[in-house]
Amino acid sequence: MFTPRLRWLLWIATSVLWLAVWLFPESTRLTRLAGVILLAAAWMGFIGLSWKWRAWRAALLGISAAGVLFLLWPGHASHDPGALRAADLHGLARYGGTHYFWGGESPKGIDCSGLMRRGMIDGLFIQGCRRFEPALVRQSLDLWWHDCTAKELMDGYYNLTVPVLTTRSLNVLDHSRILPGDMAVTDSGVHVMAYVGDNRWIEADPGIGRVVTLTAPTPSNIWLSGPMKIVRWRVLE
Repeated sequence: MFTPRLRWLLWIATSVLWLAVWLFPESTRLTRLAGVILLAAAWMGFIGLSWKWRAWRAALLGISAAGVLFLLWPGHASHDPGALRAADLHGLARYGGTHYFWGGESPKGIDCSGLMRRGMIDGLFIQGCRRFEPALVRQSLDLWWHDCTAKELMDGYYNLTVPVLTTRSLNVLDHSRILPGDMAVTDSGVHVMAYVGDNRWIEADPGIGRVVTLTAPTPSNIWLSGPMKIVRWRVLE
């Protein structure tokens, strides 16, 4: 039989494990699954520990029910593309200066495609909560669950991106033809960066080793100098 002390120790251990998974830079199907399981276990454990206090029990069960109902509420993915674009750009900017980590997707380390995904994941989630639109939150969670590479973003990625144009380099691109939030993928599909306006591009640069914002033209940067395909998140159309 579990003593109260042992139950608290198990809950603390579960919470610490979840925090460690959440802070771990690399995002894989295994880490995402582990994070979901540990978070659910920690939440249910906290409810169990608080069960004898009626007010706490009612509050936690109410929060749980409200969260489930919100996520299951049919709704529709109506949204203001301008507001979502701004939220995406704000999400990208949050990772400025973050250490480059291949396969990373967190403030502790991020790679080029991870940066693109996190900007949109954060933007969808924030807009969904602000507008009380569960469909946007579900899109955010779905995008978080399904990982992708720069090449997959270029090729359509579950029909979530659309082609805009091609250019022989971002240094010579007429930036009036694109919009903030558009992404540029190298012809080889090995790197991706996002346009943030005023001829500026944000990227998780493996050579520099962190997330940086560059202004075109910058001939010294190889990513701005080579052929690119510009794509756009479909929700920003």
